[in-house]
Amino acid sequence: MDDWFEKIAGSEKFNYLKSVPKPKVGWFSVSVPEEIFSAAGLLPFRITGDMADNTNQAGAALSNNYCSYVLSCLSEGLDNVYEFVDGVVFSDACDMRKRMYEVWVKNVKTEYHFFYEMSKAFSQTGRVYFRSQMQELVQSLRTHFNCEITNAQLRSAIALHNETRRLLQRVYELRKKGECCLNGKDVAAIIKAATVANKEEFNTRLSSLLEEIKPNSKQTKSLRVLFTGSYFDNPKIIEAVENSGAVIVCEDLSNGVKYLEGQIAENDDPLGAISDYYYFKSSCARIIDTDIRIDHMLKLVHEYNADAVIYFSLKFCDTNLMDFPYVQSRLNQENIPVLLVEGEHHSINIENLKTRIETFIQTRLY
Repeated sequence: MDDWFEKIAGSEKFNYLKSVPKPKVGWFSVSVPEEIFSAAGLLPFRITGDMADNTNQAGAALSNNYCSYVLSCLSEGLDNVYEFVDGVVFSDACDMRKRMYEVWVKNVKTEYHFFYEMSKAFSQTGRVYFRSQMQELVQSLRTHFNCEITNAQLRSAIALHNETRRLLQRVYELRKKGECCLNGKDVAAIIKAATVANKEEFNTRLSSLLEEIKPNSKQTKSLRVLFTGSYFDNPKIIEAVENSGAVIVCEDLSNGVKYLEGQIAENDDPLGAISDYYYFKSSCARIIDTDIRIDHMLKLVHEYNADAVIYFSLKFCDTNLMDFPYVQSRLNQENIPVLLVEGEHHSINIENLKTRIETFIQTRLY
């Protein structure tokens, strides 16, 4: 695979962002409408806390019993990692992220901030309110960045981002058919690069990669695993799974299917279409409508012919930890084995987890 994706997802992320001659706006949740920022001539990118080696300062500002993803993201801000960034957009995807917003605005010198609320359940009232907040976001960007955001610009941005989704969906179609020669780390890097890179360049790169990929015809006995749960991209766990005789076929995660599913209607009112897409985007554990979320996960299990599920939860991620017992019961009804893996965003006792993962996989292979 072209190592450009791995570099943009990792070691070269910040150098790449600095090199793009556009104002940059960071975001944390996949409910953030990237199309609106692209229409404004900005570069939206996901903040993931990769550079945070020490979260003591963030823990002091919030609490050490916050999830390590939130603490890592805040630590980057407090360490001035984003001094070159022009703005940051927040949502109340969970209460911990709302608290992070409050600390960030007070302590991090970012010129532009925008915060919007997300419904805890799907409803017509929530849909209308979300649309009103997207209108406020557009007006806020126009005012702060002195830019135009026209319907034509929004439609162009929708088409661009839809193409990104189509290309990523092609990768997942290969995985669904068992024809993908990319491993779990490769796919994780591609998804992560998609949340960072200028979409025009990313689309060109991924299109070229897809032309080069030859369907994998080698048939080996592997346990097909679907990942779900919290934000997750830990390469050590991915390696532990795939070195144990399994293959990761799908990630029902915010840096997996939840990022790339679906398309935004290109012929409707553009802002309304963007709002509806992000409002109804496949939900996470913060949403009260649990069965909608779990029915979606089970649909993926069957579509990708998954033999087992690994449920990853960040420590202190209350919403996902509380969600797991019901997820487990629904999977048990379908006779689908599930393993709960709880860990930190970065530092992790991989040897202990490797033993549990290997045992879980090997007992289902033989």
